[in-house]
Amino acid sequence: MFQYQDKVNAGVPQVCTPEIWDRLIDSPEVKSVCDQIAALDTSAPDYNDRKQALKRRLPIIIPHAASFKNGKRVSADAIPSGLAMLDVDHINQPKVWFDRCAERIKTAYAERPSYGLKDFFAENGIYLIAITASGHGIRVIGARGVNRESGTMERIEAAQMRMAKVLGISEYDAVTKDLARASYVVPRDYILWIYEAGLFSEEERLDLMQLVSFLPALPPHQEEKDTSHEDAPTYRGIAYEAIVKQLMIEIGAAEGAMQGERNTVYFSLANYMRYICDFDAVLLLRVLPDFGLSEQERKQAISSAIGRPRKSQKPMVLQSAIAICEKESLVESQKSKVERSTSLHLPELPRLLKLVCRRLPEDYRAAMIIASLPVLGTLATRIRFEYLDRQEQSLSFFSCITAPAASGKSFIRKPLDLLLTPINEQDAIEREKEQAYKDKLRASKNSKNQPEDPHACPRNNGVAISIAKLLQLLTYAEGKHLIGIGEEMDTLVKSERAGVWSQKSDIYRLAFDNAEYGQAYMSDASFNAHIKVYYNLLLTGTPNSMKRFFKDLENGLATRVCFAQLPDTSFTEIPVFAPYTEAEKEEIIRWARRLDAEQGTLVCPQLNTVIANWLEQKRQQAMEADSHAMDTLRRRAGVMGFRAGMLCYLLENRKFTKTVGQFAEWVAEYVFRNQMELWGEQMEQELSGALEVLSGERGSAASLLALLPAEFSTADLIKLRARKGQSVKNNAICMVLNRWRTNHKIEQIGEAQFRKL
Repeated sequence: MFQYQDKVNAGVPQVCTPEIWDRLIDSPEVKSVCDQIAALDTSAPDYNDRKQALKRRLPIIIPHAASFKNGKRVSADAIPSGLAMLDVDHINQPKVWFDRCAERIKTAYAERPSYGLKDFFAENGIYLIAITASGHGIRVIGARGVNRESGTMERIEAAQMRMAKVLGISEYDAVTKDLARASYVVPRDYILWIYEAGLFSEEERLDLMQLVSFLPALPPHQEEKDTSHEDAPTYRGIAYEAIVKQLMIEIGAAEGAMQGERNTVYFSLANYMRYICDFDAVLLLRVLPDFGLSEQERKQAISSAIGRPRKSQKPMVLQSAIAICEKESLVESQKSKVERSTSLHLPELPRLLKLVCRRLPEDYRAAMIIASLPVLGTLATRIRFEYLDRQEQSLSFFSCITAPAASGKSFIRKPLDLLLTPINEQDAIEREKEQAYKDKLRASKNSKNQPEDPHACPRNNGVAISIAKLLQLLTYAEGKHLIGIGEEMDTLVKSERAGVWSQKSDIYRLAFDNAEYGQAYMSDASFNAHIKVYYNLLLTGTPNSMKRFFKDLENGLATRVCFAQLPDTSFTEIPVFAPYTEAEKEEIIRWARRLDAEQGTLVCPQLNTVIANWLEQKRQQAMEADSHAMDTLRRRAGVMGFRAGMLCYLLENRKFTKTVGQFAEWVAEYVFRNQMELWGEQMEQELSGALEVLSGERGSAASLLALLPAEFSTADLIKLRARKGQSVKNNAICMVLNRWRTNHKIEQIGEAQFRKL
């Protein structure tokens, strides 16, 4: 037997039985974490940090130790298990490596048809071969042989050397000999070979005196050369390969050069491409596809093309191909500017949110955090603070969780019910007061002495509530937040008449900034009030119902909402939402009561710096892209991130910690990415349309066009933008030109030359 632990830095070592082993390698959490590691960009500067952060969430096994005397993972207290672990790093294709190894074994024992991998590995004491959590290494676990005569056990180093020789491994991690050395658990499909009888039974330990392998050592594993990092030649930032591909479409050879026309197509491409290859025969030979022609044939075609008479300008066919590639490159650039929210890894969380998310599948945790914000803000309703603009704010949040039908949106209900405990308890008392008042009112219907209104104010009332009732409750709440939770947006949309919804939409928008709303009617039957709106909102629904609900982008409600999108669970197994333990439920409720009792004004200058830096980063990004949508959405996302940071500051005992800064920035970025993904394109079109009809100079795309001559060049546009203090980076210029072309304001009449229409 050997030991395991829940995490590398959590839990205590315990015996790993076959049943526990199966549970670990079949865990959805383990599978999810390893999938996230596999999806990381290995070329990113923070790759190792991200990888390590994810690996720390995995359980570990401790193969070298059968137990620890004091219950702590310390080598000095370890009782050896009789197993040895071998680590082999930097294998980019572990499955290919294993297949080659298996093939070699099969070839070496060809004269014994019945002798297979199982026999070979069992005889050599190799019980497990698995891909490491990084996806770029091999982990081998096998037996330490025992000398039956002396009773001594083979040293770990000797066992590692023996297994490496058997498998043809020339280089491995020689420091993996510590008895407390851990190995991260990986999912079942990462396991290339396993012999459980040896792994979990001391009876299977090998006799060192009889341990002999007749298979000669395999040659060192040779990785295929990865040339993906090598720089591909480009023209103005566009790969020559892309331009050649577009040229082939332009000259009618989109499917490639067929037999009988290869030389003609190759010559035609060389004739066009010479203009952007400096008439360099070596570069042309490198960037043009060979079509199966010999090197001599290709060199001859290139020489003939270069020798032809040259035009003073690039051929229109080539200019067209370049323009199309630039447009496609711009689109891809814009897509990459704002990554999908799903690629944003969770930050370190405060204790309460760790508890709330603990029993949820990985893919649902971000949405759970976003769904929790309105509830947590309502609990801490007496908290106030100043934003960067020195205006007072509260913990006001609007959240919307969207997902396809039957994908588990209701998972938020149980965690939120626990968090809402203090509010629901208070609401029960308020509703009793309200009902008692109604009963007295009915009983004294014709009496002169009417009962006094107790101003009962239940704060959790759902979303199907009239304007008059909502205003009444907001008045009675005296500055405390009400909360509306609607689990089906379509129901809300259908229940609202146009006029009523228009008013309620106004109230929601004002609630984001706790601004004032009022109404006054002649009738005594209506409730008249003029108050500051403290109201938090949580909605869930399908993407289609969300679009019906937020159908009018111009009214600004959608830009005030924290959106979270759940994964599509079509054709997948039902996600498992494990129940909280009683202890976890009690702790969550304790945190909720603590927040409910909080009050006062918070000041956290470090958080101001974090959000100010994030906003500036996004401002630069929006300016480079000349995107008014990005500029608008970053502002609202920054506010939401700041409020979330203040909430985290409260949960961290009013101390600015690394967790506070990371959480604030994560919420801002997550909200920004989702809003750009959902509304960015539509908002860009609407804002661009509005700018086209504006007059005046600064900031107006229409005025820029008006100031340019009837025929102008890219250089003219750059000079004009520079004079007006606007971005002159390539992305910004391309975005403006592309927008004008899309809206049929200009046409291209030459390379970098345009005519106004």
